[in-house]
Amino acid sequence: MKSAHFTGLRVGAAVLALCGMAIWAIWSWNEEIAELENQGLGKSRLIALYADRLIQTQLILQQAALRDLKGQPPGYLRSQAFASFLTAIESAQSSSGGLAVHALDGSQIAAGALYPRDFRFPLEEFRQAREAGTRVFIGRFETPDPVEDRIFVAADFSDESGEGIFVSMLTLGAIRAFLQQIAPQPTEAASLLRTDGFLMLRRNVSRPIMLPPSAAAMQNLEGHVAGSYRTVAVSDGINRLYAFTRVGDLPLVATYGAPVSEIRAGWLWRVVPIWMFLALLALFIYVLSGRIRRAMEMNVEALETRQKLEATQKIAEQRARLMQELSHRVKNNLALVLALVDRQIRLRGRIEGPELKGRILAIAEVHSMLFAAGERYDLDFGRLVDRLSVSEALVPPESRITVEREVEDGIRIGPDSAVPLALVAAELLTNAVKHAFPDGRPGRICVQLSRLDPDHARLMIGDDGVGVTSGEGTRRSGLGIVEALVEQADAVLERQDGGGTRFLLTFPIRGHTVVQLPAAAPSRMAS
Repeated sequence: MKSAHFTGLRVGAAVLALCGMAIWAIWSWNEEIAELENQGLGKSRLIALYADRLIQTQLILQQAALRDLKGQPPGYLRSQAFASFLTAIESAQSSSGGLAVHALDGSQIAAGALYPRDFRFPLEEFRQAREAGTRVFIGRFETPDPVEDRIFVAADFSDESGEGIFVSMLTLGAIRAFLQQIAPQPTEAASLLRTDGFLMLRRNVSRPIMLPPSAAAMQNLEGHVAGSYRTVAVSDGINRLYAFTRVGDLPLVATYGAPVSEIRAGWLWRVVPIWMFLALLALFIYVLSGRIRRAMEMNVEALETRQKLEATQKIAEQRARLMQELSHRVKNNLALVLALVDRQIRLRGRIEGPELKGRILAIAEVHSMLFAAGERYDLDFGRLVDRLSVSEALVPPESRITVEREVEDGIRIGPDSAVPLALVAAELLTNAVKHAFPDGRPGRICVQLSRLDPDHARLMIGDDGVGVTSGEGTRRSGLGIVEALVEQADAVLERQDGGGTRFLLTFPIRGHTVVQLPAAAPSRMAS
């Protein structure tokens, strides 16, 4: 491994540790918040159930007083007997702060002994609540000492005994004691909030306050039965995570809040051990990678030297083998040229210079493309055919013959197939130029190369000349050479006459095959 690799390993260990810390911190914080939200919702439900039971008890007491009024004479509502009845009801519960009946104009009609005589019923607020659809109006009666304050529950009635407003009161001691059980720490919050923003009661002794509509509590309460939110309290300025639950069908909301500072302390208690573990792991990887690097640096130079030596020996052996193979192929190709020359002398008694030049050109083009291929041992036969088709040695520029080419690229063959196939193409082009257009007449030669399937391709060389007749011995002798080369390439040659001559050469697509060099000196190739 290079120095950069070890540096990357060290940096990667640090980055992974930091990413792990960040991911764990975010996940654990979300888990801490979710857990406290669930706990807060549970505590707010307890407060809601407790408050609902208290309010429903007061409504039941009011219904009991209403039943006592039924069947009584008209003046019974203002009688001492009814007041005594209210006093008896008050004494039945320890947290009662009094029970009374007010007229619709707010004046007091009858009251029990515990009912405060100086209480002025907030008639206007009551009417606004009733107009808003509130069945039960709940408020707080404030005294000079907030400890002595009381919560009142008001509901109107109308029947044959008359009409008015029942008002029952509760002392705050028992309710505040319950809130302190739910939220035992002074920094915690537990309260009863009216839906119009009137913060009626908190766990600590304090005066009620009216929250503005823009307060976070009012924004989050709208349209929700229960939920949670985070905000800085208006009452004491502490940043808390609040959970709330509506109290049945009453215009009250029970809330519980846990300070964020305590949430953060619990979160840190959870994440710090994991952070320490990840930090130690990153430090361990850092130290270990340094030691491994020092150990490997002692061997890497010798290893690289040995690898370079082996690579040099391999290249030398490969070049020696390639030189042997090249010499062998050149020798075979020269023997092939010599055999073609011998054949031409036997058949014609002389050497045709242009024909011999075309054949040598075809072999030269094969070697040129093999040399340009570098380490590859095959060539693109389409490019080879294209180069032969435009060669002035095969198609002289002074002739009035046009060569049209339609050659598919990517048909790669090895040198064993390339040489005979190139000679076939050169021979067919030479024959077409020489025999298809006598007397220098103009003409067209069409050259097409296409793939038939993954293993076979087809070369078509056709002309619109005079065609092949039985009397053209010279041309037929040239085709005899072609047939011998076709057999060497394991190909199939077809001829089609009519409107000129077309030759269809179908050949297998073969790559490079390793030449098995003979141990002894090779003999001359027979013609």
